Amino acid sequence: MNPSIDIFINSFAMRGITSREQLLNEMLRVKLTARAVKSQKKSLQDGEQLFELMKHSTESTILGYFPGDRDFFSAIYKVAQEIDLIEYTLKLYQNDRFGQIFSPAYLTEYVCSLIDDAKAQSILIAEAEKSLSGLKCLVEKHQSSNITFTTSNVLMFMLLQLGFEEYENVSILNQSIYQEMLVDARFDFIYSLPDFGGKIEAVNHKFMSSRPDVVATQNLLGHLSDRGTLVTVLPAKITFASGSEAKLREHIMTHYQLEGIYSLPEGTFKPYAAIKTYMLKIGVVKKENVSVGYLGYDNGLYVNKVKVVSNEDFAAHEDWRIELILADDDENIRKYKTSTLERVKLHEVAEVFRGKSILKKDIKPGKILVLNISNITDTGIDYSNMDSIDEEERKIKRYELIDGDIVLSCRGSAIKTGVYRKQKSIVIASANIIVIRPNNRVLSDYLKIFLESPVGIALIKSFQRGTTIVNINHTDIMEMEIPLLSIEEQTELAAKYAREAALYQETVARAEKRYLEEKEKIYNQLV
Repeated sequence: MNPSIDIFINSFAMRGITSREQLLNEMLRVKLTARAVKSQKKSLQDGEQLFELMKHSTESTILGYFPGDRDFFSAIYKVAQEIDLIEYTLKLYQNDRFGQIFSPAYLTEYVCSLIDDAKAQSILIAEAEKSLSGLKCLVEKHQSSNITFTTSNVLMFMLLQLGFEEYENVSILNQSIYQEMLVDARFDFIYSLPDFGGKIEAVNHKFMSSRPDVVATQNLLGHLSDRGTLVTVLPAKITFASGSEAKLREHIMTHYQLEGIYSLPEGTFKPYAAIKTYMLKIGVVKKENVSVGYLGYDNGLYVNKVKVVSNEDFAAHEDWRIELILADDDENIRKYKTSTLERVKLHEVAEVFRGKSILKKDIKPGKILVLNISNITDTGIDYSNMDSIDEEERKIKRYELIDGDIVLSCRGSAIKTGVYRKQKSIVIASANIIVIRPNNRVLSDYLKIFLESPVGIALIKSFQRGTTIVNINHTDIMEMEIPLLSIEEQTELAAKYAREAALYQETVARAEKRYLEEKEKIYNQLV
């Protein structure tokens, strides 16, 4: 990393200027001034002349007034001469956990390979600042193609203009992909890494949702050429959620060709975002098959597991959860998918919420007990060794467990379930627990049986995010479909299960007792 970058940043930090936007603003000011100096075709040795040129060239723009005097500007101007604008920006935002997202260079390189496969002559990189790492390489490799960058951020627009001004085949639009685009061009290849969360205010009525990722995808699909391909990265919800995500899936399947859907490696966008993401490849030209699988990383992105599915077979799936598609050979999953039993989504028959976040410092003797994953055992819930906190009841009321609640672990590799039974003390669930509170359409014991069945476990795993630190979002699990039997059938199954479980535990207890007794007799013969 260029040490001049740290010198530049620290020079402003000493003056109380530390925000990323302000620091980018000042680097852009320096680079615009340098361009103005270059246009005069002579070097400016006089600090006063340089300062006046800077004021004339930049202060009437969005950059505003320079926060310093002539000597300070001369000093930072000198430092910035050896700084690459894109390298500086990436350094500036490298630990931004809540703002601007930047994708890794290997992802941009992979997109570059997809452009090669498409033999695209016209290319659109939406919100190009997100792909800064590797973007110049992409442009260098496709100098015979017309490339368009979009960005809605004015500072990033100036950055892209300055960073790519030498490339005649690159044009830059100050344009949002979350509203109807002003440009009417069509492109052979479009790449998009849209915002993953939030909501667009006053969204155009032509869009099926106010979610930015859904809006961007629908918007950009409309700008494909008659042989075009859209490659976009979307959060996991696109594969299974109802509502706008389901509408987008239907829109794609009806009007376009889903060519491929791949799970991206865990941590692809860390530290900027930690959610599970998928790469979708959507084309205009109809084809016979859909490719599903996982993308791996080992000094470069590559497909490490793939299955080619016919359009007909793919359309037969209710959603796009590739984990279940890849598990089609599993007998239990096949039976579940072909079953004629009525199925309902979990949120239709239960309230689903996550437990309360409890810090280590909060654990202390108190009257409120806390149910953790460790309290859920193979034989039920162990109430004998729970943590406790000292808190007012009104503050924990929303997390209080009631009789019949199902508790499901949402972190860790092991999936644990249990049915809570009312205790004398107040018990709440920790944040590592998802609470499922069934309504009168489903029995707790019946639902627990399904969740711990081979099919239930496979379905739960299909909602897991991450591979190193596995977790489940409670809003995702709400979309899980369960078979809905009559209350009478549920009661009969639950009763039979309880009888067999009791018999099993009784048999094991007798066998263990006999083993200990016989073992003791053998030991006694040795003395």
